[in-house]
Amino acid sequence: MKKLCLVALSITLAVVLACPALATSSEEEIAAEYLKEQGILEGDQNGDMNLASGLTRAQLAAVLTRLNGNQEHVQAEQEFYISQCKFPDVPAWARLYVGYCYFNSLMVGYDTGAFGADDGVTPAAACTVVLRYMDLPDIQWDYNTACQTALDQGLTTAEAVAKTEITRGDLAIMLYRALGNTDFEGSTVTEEPEGTISRNTDGSINLPADGSQYVPQEGDVIRCDDGTNYTITDVSRWDKNMFASGPVGELPEPTCDWSLMPQVELPAPEARHYSINDHEYLFVRNLYETRRMLYTLYNAIGDNPETWQNGAPVSHPSGAPKVQIYLSIDDGLNPRVFWPWRANQIIDLFNSCPPGTYRMEAWDVYKDGIFQRTEYNIHVR
Repeated sequence: MKKLCLVALSITLAVVLACPALATSSEEEIAAEYLKEQGILEGDQNGDMNLASGLTRAQLAAVLTRLNGNQEHVQAEQEFYISQCKFPDVPAWARLYVGYCYFNSLMVGYDTGAFGADDGVTPAAACTVVLRYMDLPDIQWDYNTACQTALDQGLTTAEAVAKTEITRGDLAIMLYRALGNTDFEGSTVTEEPEGTISRNTDGSINLPADGSQYVPQEGDVIRCDDGTNYTITDVSRWDKNMFASGPVGELPEPTCDWSLMPQVELPAPEARHYSINDHEYLFVRNLYETRRMLYTLYNAIGDNPETWQNGAPVSHPSGAPKVQIYLSIDDGLNPRVFWPWRANQIIDLFNSCPPGTYRMEAWDVYKDGIFQRTEYNIHVR
């Protein structure tokens, strides 16, 4: 049925693209106009689509309901779907949409019991819901690889997934392409061999946001969070990494069912630039190595009988998880820092105090353009 719908939509898209009035429009404008005609994306009271504006999770639920659901059915069963919205922070106008998405496993809430109705939508979240809609049985992906998979399928751009939160225009393009339009002449995706980096007009690099690996090269120019550019001049220590004998190797493989673990969103990429005592430092948040820490902790949870029994995580009597995980460390906390990578630094720490809140992150450190090391930080409470 979905294939037949895509054929029909492709025909409609061809008609839209043939319209002279839209010939000089950008892809997001064409996408938004098409989605508006289909009743999927709505404008404000003035009809403005606000494509440059952010998108909230409540708004995304509305879009997904219109995309996935038969509108007559949704309206006829609105009392039921509203009753499925158990989240206290969802406004009245959005309860129908959130209830529909929750009942149909299109969106879930947070561990706190909130939905986060007013929170912005991350690229990973947007890519996840669009990939779920497309239903690609031959392609394996998860939340942490959703952005890369969406890029591989030509659904989005490196610029979009590099953002902290997507815009309405970003989502419009993603849905437009998911519905069959992949030949827009004005769209450009810069392919890079080392992860989903994108380049600015001056050639500087925006680091990948999807957790893929970025391997620095001499001459790379990193766009820093303060707007400056930082040039990498020496990466000879990359695989040595201060006392390491060689490359770290592949990411850990599951020794238990990771889908039952806390599903933690990756933080936004960061490139922090500091000038200290006539030296120029750069601290780059290494999301790939942060994933290494996360997966190592997942396996440690699965290997410890205090936190894993009968093929599932052990919860407190209240139902709350025994282990909470965050992939960033708040200012003011004093984490344990180690390098080079040693899995036992996480495994032994976990086994010494299994229940608790674990915060961790990895940073690449540069001094005067020279790569120094990758630091691994972990804090337990």
